[in-house]
Amino acid sequence: MKPIRAILVDDEPRGVASLRKLLQLNCPEVEVIATCANADEAIEQINLLKPDLLFLDIAMPEKNGIALLSELGNIPFEVIFISAHSTYMNQAFHFSAVDYLLKPVDEDLLMEAVKRAEKRIQQKEGGQAQTSEPTMDTLLHNIK
Repeated sequence: MKPIRAILVDDEPRGVASLRKLLQLNCPEVEVIATCANADEAIEQINLLKPDLLFLDIAMPEKNGIALLSELGNIPFEVIFISAHSTYMNQAFHFSAVDYLLKPVDEDLLMEAVKRAEKRIQQKEGGQAQTSEPTMDTLLHNIK
């Protein structure tokens, strides 16, 4: 099994450090390939590195996580929202985000979310359609 290539996006350095440590301790299948402190940096790294998974904070200055996803258009990776704010939680659960974890992140919930992301990634790589799950486009449309 190849590692899940992930990018962490959070404007709070302690949030990035904490999530990175939780992933190292509990989710060895996740390889953190970049960390980003803002949406513009994240867009650049996403386009350059083509991750499998994005851990995304929603509330960031200037451009939030939803604006980041909207700007990208086609979203070929999975997304796990990690936020101190529950504002978009209902929409994330009802649409295609893998999960929406509140800070401080519970390690058991993180491991479950990563397992779900891993399953979706494997399905994509295996060419299996996920017709029963709405797409990220649906998520973005419904939370605007």
